Amino acid sequence: MEKFKQLGKFVAIVGMAVFFAGCAAQQPQTARRFFWPPLPERPRIEWLKAYYSQQDFPKSGFSKFLQAIAGEEDAFSFNKPLDIKSNGKGKVYVTDAGLQGVVVYDMVKHDVHMLGRDEAAGMFRQVVGVTVDDVDNIYVSDAEKNLVLVFTPDEKPLRTIDLANHVVKGGGLAIDVKRQRLFVVDTRGHKIVVFDLAGKYLFSFGQRGDADGSFNYPIDVEVNGKGEVVVADSMNARIQIFDSEGKFLRKFGRRGDGPGDFQIIKAVAIDSDDNIYITDGKGHKLEIYSTNGDYLLTVGGLYSVLQTGKEAPGGFLIPQGVDIDRNDTIYVVDQLNRRFQVFQYISDRFLREHPIPGYEQR
Repeated sequence: MEKFKQLGKFVAIVGMAVFFAGCAAQQPQTARRFFWPPLPERPRIEWLKAYYSQQDFPKSGFSKFLQAIAGEEDAFSFNKPLDIKSNGKGKVYVTDAGLQGVVVYDMVKHDVHMLGRDEAAGMFRQVVGVTVDDVDNIYVSDAEKNLVLVFTPDEKPLRTIDLANHVVKGGGLAIDVKRQRLFVVDTRGHKIVVFDLAGKYLFSFGQRGDADGSFNYPIDVEVNGKGEVVVADSMNARIQIFDSEGKFLRKFGRRGDGPGDFQIIKAVAIDSDDNIYITDGKGHKLEIYSTNGDYLLTVGGLYSVLQTGKEAPGGFLIPQGVDIDRNDTIYVVDQLNRRFQVFQYISDRFLREHPIPGYEQR
């Protein structure tokens, strides 16, 4: 916590495109940067970009020129995005209830498509959670089918995990890489159910209630660097933390609308320092706590991009899923703004390797 707080025609077209690109290269523009807290304080979070569709990928000079002539291609955009997961290698997966599938953002190839591509239609009925394992297999929970569908890194069906005998309605997912376990949130069953990665049932913990270790519509789960299981206990307006076998360890949170309070928790994620990030849908914000539950920082607030037409870095309208990948890059689903936003956690190591102009390290 202390670290955080200190926290022919073709030739002619090509020629013109190269010329325009060259002109642009000779006139660089310095983009404004957004930090929380703002400079000159020690920055902890930086906003990087928002993605609405494939149109948000950078374009070459030639692509820009063709777009000016032919117009923009039809954008593949979000409808009702829910959960998000990055494999840390350039692939970002977003479940979308409105599209009845998983949207894949390939940040390397600058491509957007549905998981499964031509086979995507009819594959899912009610997608909810998504996660990836240590070999980049993709796990997607389908609440109506009551299955977890598993895909290879090249998006081919690998296996299904039948939840019917153990889960009332599957929700958020998390993987304990060290123990090779899959954690499934049973939102309506008010418990966490644990399988091995082949789909064998291991154990479950929790029941409905407000006592320590009980849940009231849990919605998401994550595993920290110590193997502790962090559960977003939504309608109890709190976070509960358990050991790897489901034994209650500690909790924090209360219902309210001030800093450090929760209204309706939507998801949870963990950075490399085991700080805990929580999206509050009704509060339209991302809140950050130490692993022991000490309040650290709030990012964002209510902002409708669709009404104003402005980008509003850090502004949210019903934030949902949140994920932090191996690079400490943070991804937040901004549901009613129909986008996801990308941030960077500025750890002490990151700051040493990427000095920030305007901030003098002490």
